[in-house]
Amino acid sequence: MGHKDIVKVEDRELSQDEVDVLSLIAPEATINIIREYEVAEKQYLERPERVVGVLSCPNHNCITNENEPVETKFDVLDDGVRCEYCETIVRDDLAAHIAAE
Repeated sequence: MGHKDIVKVEDRELSQDEVDVLSLIAPEATINIIREYEVAEKQYLERPERVVGVLSCPNHNCITNENEPVETKFDVLDDGVRCEYCETIVRDDLAAHIAAE
């Protein structure tokens, strides 16, 4: 028998950037939008080809970690993400690299 985890976000809907990050962490997740106690929408996640500005690069020498106005950009791979600037690949614990807003 399978398992189900539930995360409840009240009083707002997730942005596309937040949905993209969620798809990296839990690619088989489903998002249910509840309005007036009923499921109004059901979204199945798709992994994007690229994520911009939502992850931080773990490479301390990457230009995105300097005092430069450079937004992070990662290409999504089958088993992780790759920084477009320094080509560092992140495979484990993507949730730890979510950029603080």
